[in-house]
Amino acid sequence: MTDTPQAAEQPRFAVERHGPCAFYVFDRATGLSRYPSFTRLGAQKIADRKNAEYATGGTR
Repeated sequence: MTDTPQAAEQPRFAVERHGPCAFYVFDRATGLSRYPSFTRLGAQKIADRKNAEYATGGTR
């Protein structure tokens, strides 16, 4: 498996839609959907926070 530059730039956490009002934050590393939210904006805020935490190497 080779790492392409495009694959390395993808964020670890992404928003995934599960229904009309059901959004989850999908962790690409583990393949799990967590942190439910009723709005895409809410889920995106959580994903952005989690990506920032992952980039700095710590939690909060």
